[in-house]
Amino acid sequence: MADRDPSDIAPQPPPILWVLGLLHGELRTVHGLALHDYLILGALAAAEGRPVPVARLTAFLGESGHRMSSLLKGLQAAGLIERERRDGDRRTVEVTLTDAGQTRFTDAEKTAQALLRPHLAPGRIAAQRSPARG
Repeated sequence: MADRDPSDIAPQPPPILWVLGLLHGELRTVHGLALHDYLILGALAAAEGRPVPVARLTAFLGESGHRMSSLLKGLQAAGLIERERRDGDRRTVEVTLTDAGQTRFTDAEKTAQALLRPHLAPGRIAAQRSPARG
């Protein structure tokens, strides 16, 4: 029986999946953020200091309320966000970015831009091949 190259047998990830995997790994290694964390911090940064209801973040990521609560708990424990109940409507929890969260997001955004820019050029994703196939 002849030896086979595993890349001949196992399908390669689609290029966009490969690039997202690279981004996730880089965010984890360099900034200690999961891709979800980065997305949440980015949504909060876009709010420019205004509080964002948890329900809006939950809808943005398409996560369950329980999962979002868990994600936010981790970000809060790291000092990157603050959660507070809305004055006048104690049912609504709002989230804001701390100064440390803004700094972490700004640094992570630079990393993401540098990593993604070459892969997001028009037509690049469809034509790109993963290093395993390369």
